[in-house]
Amino acid sequence: MACLSAATTVSPSKVIRPQSWFGPSTTVKTLRYIVAAGFWCAAALNAAAVEAREMSGVRMPEVVSVAGEELRLNGIGVRKRLFSKVYVVGLYLERPTTDAWAAITTDETRRIVLVMLRDVSRKDFVQAVENGVKRNSGPVMPALRARLDLLKRALPALKKGNVLDIMYLPGRGTLVRGQGREMWISGKDFADALLSVWLGPKPVDEDLKRQLLGG
Repeated sequence: MACLSAATTVSPSKVIRPQSWFGPSTTVKTLRYIVAAGFWCAAALNAAAVEAREMSGVRMPEVVSVAGEELRLNGIGVRKRLFSKVYVVGLYLERPTTDAWAAITTDETRRIVLVMLRDVSRKDFVQAVENGVKRNSGPVMPALRARLDLLKRALPALKKGNVLDIMYLPGRGTLVRGQGREMWISGKDFADALLSVWLGPKPVDEDLKRQLLGG
């Protein structure tokens, strides 16, 4: 697994240390990569030269490379529930936009990364995803159901500091990575339904939607 090199600039004393997907032997150096959501990249970016945005102690680089495509941080925000911060999420697009519909429907490489700020049970997280898809993609739920069930079975419980990486590649589908698990799910329609959880007409959090669109 390659990485987002800006993670090497993150100080563990200043950010939440992500818990390992790979077991107790994971080193602090590895954790530094994970906190910025390490994943494949064409080449390591120069950490000293890459600007990053910080939210609730989590830093995300402005530019990353995915499967040969340069993606830019469209927005970063915090999902809140009542008075509690649940996770930081960043949205990466090939072409930044303030238009939710364009972000969802454009057939280009994109990436969503979530860094957990507190523990969330598997049941609660799965239910939140299911509800978000239903609210925004109800008419096409029959076509999505089998793939959504596949995703739900694969999603783990998430602990404070864990990272969930969701990446869409045109022609290949959606790659979901987290807690040592990896799954491909086919279909642009599924990728759009998943992004609609955050950017759809009935998003999980209106303030978060605004933040992800650069507001």
